[in-house]
Amino acid sequence: MDEIYPPDDDPDRFLRCQDALHLDFAALVDRAVAAGWRTDEVLTTIIKLADNHTLMLAANADLEAALSIL
Repeated sequence: MDEIYPPDDDPDRFLRCQDALHLDFAALVDRAVAAGWRTDEVLTTIIKLADNHTLMLAANADLEAALSIL
């Protein structure tokens, strides 16, 4: 992955992130398909994993906020 990050106000930051992750993402999908999973299963699983990870990060942030009050 490219180690040069665009500034937060770069209007293309999201696209640059996609570009940086694309090859690793495609390789991950290819490895899973080569292991016998169907492409639709792999992509659905990646979406579910991303959703669960987002929920975990949000829960952790909520917990840290609650603990900081104590």
